[in-house]
Amino acid sequence: MNEWLGRIVFGLLVVPAFGFFAYRLQRTWKQLHTLAKGKEEARPPQLGNMVVGGLLQRKMFQDPVAGVMHAGIFWGFLLVSLGTLETFLQGFLSVDFGMLLGTGFLYASFLHLQELGNAMVAVAILFAFSRRLFFPPPRLVSLSRAAKQDAMLVLSFILSLVVSALMVLGCRAHLAGAEGIESTLVPISFWLTNWLPMQTPESWAVAAQGLWWWHVATLCGFVAFLPFSKHQHLIWVWPNLLFQSAKGSGRLRPMEFAEDAESFGVGQADGFTWKQYLDGISCVECGRCTAVCPATATGKPLDPRKMIHHLKDAFGQLQTPEKPAIPLIGEQGLVHPDELWSCTTCGACMQACPLGIEHIPAIMDMRRYLTLTEGNMPSELQATLAKVENQSNPWGFTNSQRADWAKDLEVPILAEKKSVDYLFWVGCAGSFDERYKKVSRDFTSILKKANVDFAILGTEERCNGDIARRSGNEYLADMQIRGNIETLKKYDFKKVVTACPHCFNTFKNEYPDFDYKVEVMHHSQLLADLVKDKRIAPTQTSEQTVTYHDSCYLGRHNDEYASPRETIASTHKNIVEMPRNKEKGFCCGAGGARMWMEETIGERINVNRAQEAVDTGAQVVATACPFCMTMVRDGVQATGKGENVVVKDIAELLAESL
Repeated sequence: MNEWLGRIVFGLLVVPAFGFFAYRLQRTWKQLHTLAKGKEEARPPQLGNMVVGGLLQRKMFQDPVAGVMHAGIFWGFLLVSLGTLETFLQGFLSVDFGMLLGTGFLYASFLHLQELGNAMVAVAILFAFSRRLFFPPPRLVSLSRAAKQDAMLVLSFILSLVVSALMVLGCRAHLAGAEGIESTLVPISFWLTNWLPMQTPESWAVAAQGLWWWHVATLCGFVAFLPFSKHQHLIWVWPNLLFQSAKGSGRLRPMEFAEDAESFGVGQADGFTWKQYLDGISCVECGRCTAVCPATATGKPLDPRKMIHHLKDAFGQLQTPEKPAIPLIGEQGLVHPDELWSCTTCGACMQACPLGIEHIPAIMDMRRYLTLTEGNMPSELQATLAKVENQSNPWGFTNSQRADWAKDLEVPILAEKKSVDYLFWVGCAGSFDERYKKVSRDFTSILKKANVDFAILGTEERCNGDIARRSGNEYLADMQIRGNIETLKKYDFKKVVTACPHCFNTFKNEYPDFDYKVEVMHHSQLLADLVKDKRIAPTQTSEQTVTYHDSCYLGRHNDEYASPRETIASTHKNIVEMPRNKEKGFCCGAGGARMWMEETIGERINVNRAQEAVDTGAQVVATACPFCMTMVRDGVQATGKGENVVVKDIAELLAESL
């Protein structure tokens, strides 16, 4: 082809394809920018998160097989991008790197890297094809037909890109070094083109040119298709990781109460923040969130992958306002209320997602709409919130009874001491739940034995606000939180310690949003420290086998896995882990205010978890959360093993060993 004619044809292919791609990106970004106005708090850039999560692919390796495959594609593509740059030089200027670098070491290194990168991607893509076709994991089997077709088309584009690039290198190598490419520099490419029936340098040159145009056409087709594909995450994952919240998955953003607001929470498509829509268009529908969701695993309507797809659909409605809009929430809406109420806010979805997608905030924003605007919530939850509002605890006991558990223990009251090292925040469960009162008593006995300077608030303590917040009743939560802060500011103490992970998480991650910061410890952390410092010395070690159930709000949301296990190790010789433990632990089913709702759809989450604990052969299931204790204990009873397996808090295990 004539050199100038070739440049014109190249321009006619490349400029429209990349121009359309740029137009679509600009249009999407403009829409996101419009949504950003007044709907989202400032998000400082998390450059380290983008490097670790994006470039190093850290979370991808949580699934080793998929991690290696994806790393081969991604890191290979970084190398291949140099070849794409050369393609542009060749197409527009008829110049390649051989002309610019010479045929020495630098050009040889470039050729080696190109062959390595393209070969890595080709092998990984072939594995991806075979995996999807012959042995797909369940999370890929459950994909919609459209999503499966999208994935196969994208894989085909990528395979065509890298194979054509390898074959171009091979054909040039067959020109016997005429272009500075010896066969020894690109042995894979040379082998790959051996089967072609070319005999002369001229025929090899024609083949190289034809394959090069195949490569260019594939590149342009892929770029034009990308904005319509779920694989546009190649673009949006970088800002999504860069602006992922730095405040932890256990924290919910406070809600502002505008006096003239017609509704609260998110009930319309234009109510989400720009980051929530960025989550939607970043999602590649890999299903890692779905694979770990306790609601999905037990037959509930919630599927985290589908929930993020709802965001994508809602964003699409904003981009095409001329089309009739589907309601966001409702029986016939994008999101069914049962999906929202199925969430336990355990954070497994967010922990598993390699793209920095934040599922829980979007779910909670829609719950806020159902609760505060429509008053649409499970009836039993409505009754619980009324008890919290009237009596400051979900059981409905009068607050004058809050310290009755400690009547005969001579537990100091902070109002009498004014200043202590530790404020023991007992929590509603530790104050009113008959089973967990024993944990409060055992914990205080340990503190006394260790000569810890502590006190409780007694009747001045109120619900921490977690139940109301996770129910979507931000107004009630705001009242509870501000009332507690007013009380706490009256006293002098160094740290708060609590046996409830939900209290722990709320103080640590959410009270700072209300201008109150305090150092808070979970009782497992303090117990482990007391044992390490030999302020407490267990005198007997149990021979019983024990397994530990990780609390989501202590472990996954706050990264505390070691201290409960250290405490258990000081009291028991035989410790066995459940298959799903630590970061991959399975929820008890009580989080997200689910403790106060009936579970009528599918298998009970607590029974699923309890069966896993029973199957370890352990005689004791250790917990470090009042909700977990209740749910796992009930689950063990449901398995029929209640007489053989007991559920105890780690404080009880330590108290028994003294």
